[in-house]
Amino acid sequence: MTRALVALALVGALAATVADAIAQTCPPDAADRATKLRKHLDGEREKAARWRLGWGIGFGVATLGQGALVIAQVSPLGEYDEAAEAAMIAGTAKAIVGLGARVITPVKVPEPKVTGDACTDLAAAELALALAARSEKQSFFLNHIGGLALQIGATLYIGLAADDAWGDAAISFAIGYAVGVSSTYTQPRAAWHEYRRQPAERTWHVAPLVAPSAHGLAVVGRF
Repeated sequence: MTRALVALALVGALAATVADAIAQTCPPDAADRATKLRKHLDGEREKAARWRLGWGIGFGVATLGQGALVIAQVSPLGEYDEAAEAAMIAGTAKAIVGLGARVITPVKVPEPKVTGDACTDLAAAELALALAARSEKQSFFLNHIGGLALQIGATLYIGLAADDAWGDAAISFAIGYAVGVSSTYTQPRAAWHEYRRQPAERTWHVAPLVAPSAHGLAVVGRF
């Protein structure tokens, strides 16, 4: 009983601390800002879904098409020789990687919860914006770096798999790199840009919450 009373008293004290932290960091236009951020995130989430679906379908079609040509041993651009086979195998592999990247590691735009409290809702919206910005930034740079590494590997494979097929390898690199750059730069990046425009100073308020039957952390403020 005594332990329960102590825990409840601690919860009350911490709740007061959290409330003071919210009051200190909550702007008067918190409700309007939270609404605008949620609308911005809703739009960004839709764009990310369309980008993922569109490029996923494109890479999927490329995977099936080039894979079928390899199985049938047919080249749409001329004679089916070692160079043509190596180029299509490399193209199939690149398309599989592109499809996998859209499915396994998509751009993530969280949906913040709405509690009805303006300060809490603003903190949740700003946290969701920060997470979306990080996801877009990571995807953008990983697509650049990973795409370049993939193209270089495929180029070496084509050039070495067939006798001096470096001309075919160069064509494959040019086409693959152009597709990769197009995919990267059509990726949604508005959340990343919006987050960079937000105030530089962001405060974190973290407090433990302890109760007789549960415990956890309370995170409040502007992130």
